[in-house]
Amino acid sequence: MSLQRLLPVAATAIAVSMPVVAFASPAPSATPEASSSLPGRGVPGELEATLSASPGPGKSDPTGAPSKAPKVRNPQALAMEQFWTPERMAQAKPVDEQAARAVQPDATRSPVTPGAPSAPAEMSKPAAADQVGLFFFASGDGYKFCSGTVVPSQGKNLVATAAHCFDGSAPITSLAFVPGHRADKPRPAGIFPVDVAKIHMASSYAAPGGDRSAPQADYAFAPTTPRTDGKSVEDAVGAIPVAFNAGFDHSAARIVSAAPGRNPAECNTKTKKFTTEAAEGWAGGTFLRADCGGKEPSTSGSPFIVQMNGRAALAGLVGGWKAGGDEPGAVYSAYLDDDAKRLYEKASTPESPATPSSSATPSAPKPSGEPSKGPVKPSRPAEARLSEAAELDAFWSPERMSQAKPVAEQEAREAQLPKEARKNFSALALTSPSKEFEGIKEVGTFYWAADDQYRFCAGTVVPSPGKNLVATAAHCFDVSDRTQKLVFVPKHSQKAPRPYGVFPVDNFYMDPSYAANNGDHTQTDLDFAFLQTAPRADGVKVEDAVGAIPLALNAGLDHPDTQVIGYPYLPGDDKYKPNQNPLNCITPMKKFTTGNADGWTGGTFAEVNCKGYVSGTSGGPFLIKQGNGRALAGVTGGWKTGGHSPDTSYSSYFGDEVQRIYDAAVAGRMPDPRSVLPPGETWKHAKGISSGYFTADGTERMDMFVMWTDGEVSLYRGASSEKKNFDKEFRVMGANATWRDYAVEITAGNFTGDERSDVIVRWTDGEVSLYPSVDENGFHGEIQIQAPNDDWRNYARQFTAGRFSPNGRQDDLVVTWKDGEVSLYTDVSEGGMGTESQVLAPNDTWKYAAEIGSGDYTGNDNWDLIIRWSDGELTNYQDFNGNLGSSKENTLNGPDDTWKHAIIVSGGDYSENAYADDTIVRWSDGELTLYSDGNESTLGQEKRLVAPAP
Repeated sequence: MSLQRLLPVAATAIAVSMPVVAFASPAPSATPEASSSLPGRGVPGELEATLSASPGPGKSDPTGAPSKAPKVRNPQALAMEQFWTPERMAQAKPVDEQAARAVQPDATRSPVTPGAPSAPAEMSKPAAADQVGLFFFASGDGYKFCSGTVVPSQGKNLVATAAHCFDGSAPITSLAFVPGHRADKPRPAGIFPVDVAKIHMASSYAAPGGDRSAPQADYAFAPTTPRTDGKSVEDAVGAIPVAFNAGFDHSAARIVSAAPGRNPAECNTKTKKFTTEAAEGWAGGTFLRADCGGKEPSTSGSPFIVQMNGRAALAGLVGGWKAGGDEPGAVYSAYLDDDAKRLYEKASTPESPATPSSSATPSAPKPSGEPSKGPVKPSRPAEARLSEAAELDAFWSPERMSQAKPVAEQEAREAQLPKEARKNFSALALTSPSKEFEGIKEVGTFYWAADDQYRFCAGTVVPSPGKNLVATAAHCFDVSDRTQKLVFVPKHSQKAPRPYGVFPVDNFYMDPSYAANNGDHTQTDLDFAFLQTAPRADGVKVEDAVGAIPLALNAGLDHPDTQVIGYPYLPGDDKYKPNQNPLNCITPMKKFTTGNADGWTGGTFAEVNCKGYVSGTSGGPFLIKQGNGRALAGVTGGWKTGGHSPDTSYSSYFGDEVQRIYDAAVAGRMPDPRSVLPPGETWKHAKGISSGYFTADGTERMDMFVMWTDGEVSLYRGASSEKKNFDKEFRVMGANATWRDYAVEITAGNFTGDERSDVIVRWTDGEVSLYPSVDENGFHGEIQIQAPNDDWRNYARQFTAGRFSPNGRQDDLVVTWKDGEVSLYTDVSEGGMGTESQVLAPNDTWKYAAEIGSGDYTGNDNWDLIIRWSDGELTNYQDFNGNLGSSKENTLNGPDDTWKHAIIVSGGDYSENAYADDTIVRWSDGELTLYSDGNESTLGQEKRLVAPAP
């Protein structure tokens, strides 16, 4: 099958306006840094008090005596100095990624690549470079720290560090850089405030889940503001130049690691190239590696200092593969390549003079076409700061709303309109089935500031324990969209722009692969998201204010009476801008399937046809009838981000993947990556499934070997339930005519006696082939163990491999024949079919054995047979040894219409215990189910791995 693959993404340089993780985009608030407009970076109470108490430039002591202190040129730096006392610094803890490295158990360490040093690197504690220091900041449940290194820049203000230090996993406040921090002198060169909104990192890393999907871009550059006397950080301590594209092999490298309240430690070692494949949800790649013998991990962001042309240079930063290292003795860095250089050049060129500001009030972005009027002033003095919701309520006036435009992805739809439609869009939009109306209270509009203009998308309130979730399209808030001042406005209409108030948005949740660069093209079936709102200014939650519309998951695609709501936008038509009434359309929803085209991944989507649903309608709901009301079965977004014409709209299918993102939003955590298993539509084409130990780390759980109807052969590596039971897909062989047209059936076992499982294939001409020691690298030869013959060609029906004889290996075959005969072939090997014995003579009963499988369900020496009969009955023949009379027959379930649709049944070891007592079932509708820990009376606990095809 042509299975969907995740594509590698390039690290495109951006200045991060809203770092997010778990699709977190904390809502706007004031920050202690100068002129910051980053949402969600509020001033903590302690620091706010410090700011309020700090004397301004040239002010006198409160007693009235003239001040003898040096003139304060940056009051924010003074506030930071007063806040970041040595006592507070001592309380700082490593960022989560570094803390995880510190407790990494030996059993989960990455394998050391060939060429690793045989002895630990030399550890010393000299007076490390003054240019190396620590970032201190407040985040989550306390104070945190990361390392950084001053590098040259035009503004003399730039510090290099690891991107994972500031990737947005929790709101960051009170961020400052302290160069040269050591035990006896915690602030030897002063404190330099940092505006977290202006930290530069690659867009691929800043995207939700970027730490896992783009570890090769784990670097960032943080501009600082001057210390209290106005001196820049580079003027104060100097800078270490960056060595881009400097190669991997350096014989004399220093890893300088600092920590609060300690003198810096150095690891003098060699660096080398380290290449790894993806694992455990982390993308692989090529990194710089250094081996240090310390028991504690180096601080995240610590520099790799090498010698270039006789002088020290920065060649790396602790961060990258598993955020800097998955074992205490080894540290990694993303390679500083051309992408890193472009990011550095952008960060090192100041956008404007670095003049510190004493104001912490963010400036409102200027919409395109609006004359600049300077910063928008709050309606009350800054000293009496408005609450965040009240600030946003004041900011998003109807006038600002009317200036908002659709997201860039949706503006492409507008270009599809014919000229006549552009001239008279009102007439087009109001013809049946689309009608203007005032909207419904559960559906509304998101508004936000992006770069130099305002944007909008639609959303629908859905039920949640926190009464705060709104469903929308992921493409509205993907990595290309830099969002500030983000709010949700229920039931927006022309007459009542904000009838239920304004709800700030705290976090957003979408699939990590969609959030990555180009995700809207490669993951078109994942174009949905949930945004978590904060209460409005009076403390009321959005669901309490307007109610909610339930989700309709796995509801199919055929719904004749679907309500579609959208907020269309068309330049030049004042009626259809964001202060308009929405459109309402009652129309059939139907299935739409397409192949890949023009760089977009195809798939199966929901389709509706409503006139006039042009750009602006993104995120609008597809509401189907459910009981006495309606339920949300889609949002405008998907194939080509919601549709490529004004009259046809699409939605990604609302199935198990939507449930996965919703569950993460409810829990307030990053969504797990999607399963490596393809969707149900693909599994309808699975021709055969076998279980075995095929991969290098498959000694704990079996892997799933799949033969597809187009001849492709795939291998899915077994994993823990936390990793959805399978964590990687390997293509053993691509689509081909031989396997497509002639391979009839497959089974797997240990026929050659080595560590890897082998595969047996039955062909249409009666030939039987053995493929020994199959692994993730493919086949390793073919052995004919049965020549083409009429018996196997005309009469063989089903076979399965198991442990049915005394030698203790899974090297025996049970074969059922069309006349009801059953045969056992024991000790099958590369030498042939072993010894044949007749289990049952031809009979009418076994003609109805529709599927046959095997496994160790009862825990004894011999395996058991599993038979699915044509009437849906399921039977276990316990401890089968070739004599059905001596095998206890256990009825797992009686005749059952559901089990008539079980197309493939394969036993194996996919759970925590060491027995092959689990069963994979592929159903006729493409659903894939795992039954774990079966026994003589049940198949075990049921778990759906793949939802049915829509």
